Amino acid sequence: MAGIELYNKVKTPPDGAWKPIKGGPLAGKTEINPQWRIQVMTEVYGPCGIGWRFELTEEKTYTCPAGQILLFVEVALYVVDPESGQWSEPIYGWGGDFIIEKNKNGLVANDEAYKMALTDALGNAMKCLGVGSDVYMGLFDGKNDNNKENKGNYDGSKYAKEDYSERREIGPAPKQQQPAAQQNTTERRNEHGELLITQPQQKRMFAIAGRGNEEIVKQVLMNHGYVSSGDVTRHDYNQICTEIQDIVKQNG
Repeated sequence: MAGIELYNKVKTPPDGAWKPIKGGPLAGKTEINPQWRIQVMTEVYGPCGIGWRFELTEEKTYTCPAGQILLFVEVALYVVDPESGQWSEPIYGWGGDFIIEKNKNGLVANDEAYKMALTDALGNAMKCLGVGSDVYMGLFDGKNDNNKENKGNYDGSKYAKEDYSERREIGPAPKQQQPAAQQNTTERRNEHGELLITQPQQKRMFAIAGRGNEEIVKQVLMNHGYVSSGDVTRHDYNQICTEIQDIVKQNG
């Protein structure tokens, strides 16, 4: 199958998979439903983990002058060629969001930041395969989601019926060194059987405090009886993050 044929299969979101942005700096532009991206990738390449997969390869945070903290993540996306059964080279994409944002109440934590940044990064990587490209080319801008002109040539049914058992044998996925951001994310428990927080969650506590404010985190942990951030249970995690945030706000 030629590359442009694969591209054309994923370029046009159907009705219900997109909506116009009605406010803010992107008013008039178009938002794609992230779940549609996963659906169309599955229809064309196969289930996630079998026909396509991704790895978190890098994570960065930046503190803004007003105290907000930006989170950026990079993913490497891989797909299997439907004809040869070979895995592609990595297709990289960056995404970001505020992990600490500012509103009328001051600085607040965004516990959806990692999910939103990952969704953004995957969408940017999938652009290289043509996923939703009609939107990025401006063909949907200014249209209403009930406009009949919006209907593209997308027909998911003809791909959804594909029998993956008849695919050519898929070669082994390329061996990659485990990304630093994914290390030590195995589920851990303490001696009482309580779930402990992950390494990204540990980093988030320090990100909330901001650069140079590690002592704030240490003090809050001590108040809860913890010596190390790695000992924090998921039960106490949100409360500790809230207390760190409150101290940062009080210190101005």
